[in-house]
Amino acid sequence: MSINGEKDLKSSENSFLVKIKYRQNSSWQGTVQWIETGKTQNFKSCLELIRLMDLAVISSDEIDETNENSKISPESDR
Repeated sequence: MSINGEKDLKSSENSFLVKIKYRQNSSWQGTVQWIETGKTQNFKSCLELIRLMDLAVISSDEIDETNENSKISPESDR
């Protein structure tokens, strides 16, 4: 928590490679690849692209939080 009571935002780096294959119905269709994991997903609209990227970032943050919570503090070894 910060001094003013707001949650501190962690800086997690997420990189994506977006390939636009088609532009139909005033939207984009293509693939998005999450660089850190190598996972590739197809999308059929700009909104779906943003949703996929958002889900990837959220799941990355949850994994980071789980890893931080599972760290053992030096005091617990005594």
